[in-house]
Amino acid sequence: MSRAVMAFYTVRVCVVLFLAFSMTEGKPDGVLTLFQTNTEEVLHVPMKYESNNAVPKWLEGTLVRNAPGMFELGGRSAIHVFDGFAKLHSVEIGQHEVNFSAAFLGTSAYTRSKKANRYAPALTFFGVDPAFSELERIDAFRYPYDNTDVNVWKYGHGEDSVYAALTDGWVYAKFDSDTLASLGVSVPSVAGVQMSRVVQSCAHPIAEPGTTNNINYLMVPSVIPGQKQEHYVLRIKDLDTYEILANFQTDKASYMHSFALTENYAIFFAQPAYFDFMKIVETAMVAIDWVPEEKTTIILANIKTGEIERLQTDAIFFTHHANAYETADGKIVADVCQFEEGFSIFADYKLPILRNITTLHDRPAKSRLYRYTIDLANKTVHTKTFRSESPMEDFLHKIELPIINENYRSKQYCYLYGVILDFSPSNPLNGSFALVKKNLCTPGKDLYWYHPNHYVSEPSFVADPDGKDEDDGVLLSAVFDADRGASYLLILDCKTMKAINTAYMPTYIPFGFHGRFFGRDWPV
Repeated sequence: MSRAVMAFYTVRVCVVLFLAFSMTEGKPDGVLTLFQTNTEEVLHVPMKYESNNAVPKWLEGTLVRNAPGMFELGGRSAIHVFDGFAKLHSVEIGQHEVNFSAAFLGTSAYTRSKKANRYAPALTFFGVDPAFSELERIDAFRYPYDNTDVNVWKYGHGEDSVYAALTDGWVYAKFDSDTLASLGVSVPSVAGVQMSRVVQSCAHPIAEPGTTNNINYLMVPSVIPGQKQEHYVLRIKDLDTYEILANFQTDKASYMHSFALTENYAIFFAQPAYFDFMKIVETAMVAIDWVPEEKTTIILANIKTGEIERLQTDAIFFTHHANAYETADGKIVADVCQFEEGFSIFADYKLPILRNITTLHDRPAKSRLYRYTIDLANKTVHTKTFRSESPMEDFLHKIELPIINENYRSKQYCYLYGVILDFSPSNPLNGSFALVKKNLCTPGKDLYWYHPNHYVSEPSFVADPDGKDEDDGVLLSAVFDADRGASYLLILDCKTMKAINTAYMPTYIPFGFHGRFFGRDWPV
């Protein structure tokens, strides 16, 4: 064959490949739908598995995802994704049948706004546009901070179980796990705690291993200069029954979206990101000051004795602990996903940035996994940063929204699952999200799943009840298909990170952070 003929066929093949790629590339700006209002509410709409692959018999229950579903109302809009009105989405999963429901939470923030046909006065994270007037800002504090659009949890056991949506305030928006109907908002009192109008907690309680109880904390802030902030570590048996396990004070009120739990300790990283309560009262917005020149104080509260120990490490800004455990030689290991640039990471989630394809593509992943080894005997903290010279391996260290096999909570473990929240087209996956299985015991053996122009959510791990290994189970994720403008349920084999099956929902779930799978039996 002559060179001319070879050149002709080479060009022809290239053109065909280019056209094929162009036809399958889909909608590059379809991802923007993730950040748009979706008011559709439905109940038990049937879905269909996309393949004949068998879904495990033991995978029966409901995946509930919490996400802001509406950002604009009556000419006023939220500025930040955190301030959209909370909306629940559920996928009821069985071996042969699967269905979808979606409903807004009937919180004070939502119901007052719907009645007024305008975003009603409420405490927000980044404010609204047009801004609340001075009188509206004052009015906002008449109501609980109940736009619980962050997480969902189950309290109690059996027929007495209560399902609730959570935020970082001490407030619970209860709902029916089958219909998603709202069942009221609760701001519980706790015996022995002097409650105030604003009480901080976290949206990530931890199921106490081997029990049906949960551990969380609450902080009662002080706006009086020089007065300390009171923190209480609680065992929550149900939303009416609490036990104070420990109490500690801090000079300033640190923002702590999560904490860690070992066999003996609840571990808090009191980072130098401090609530400014005077500014909160003045603006009706969550005001946090980032002071990177100060240290992070690691507070270890013994949940059996109530004793408190403190150590210090360099300033960090984090949102999510992954897991922690005690070693045979008496040390404590805590894995944390953190942001090296500090609190400014939250500004990346303002809606004008997320709704513009150019600025969205300028949002690379900024999280990174860190491991802290705490030696209480010698009062030292050793920090390991997960980095790699390999671009792909380093990309997989930028994990966020970490989850584990809950059977390994507070135990030495090997596998951590999460998402790489990276919209940049220059990332190793060309702007798609990766769902990662990080191998903490064998470096370089991480696995991941992704699909071009698809955006995974935080996964939920469901353990095989007959499994022997830590990774015997499946991962569930609600994935947004930016080409079709719809979300689907993804079921992955945890060992291989290969898809078992998928099922499309009748609509899309807007961008959110957390959810949980509630199995037919406790624990899940």
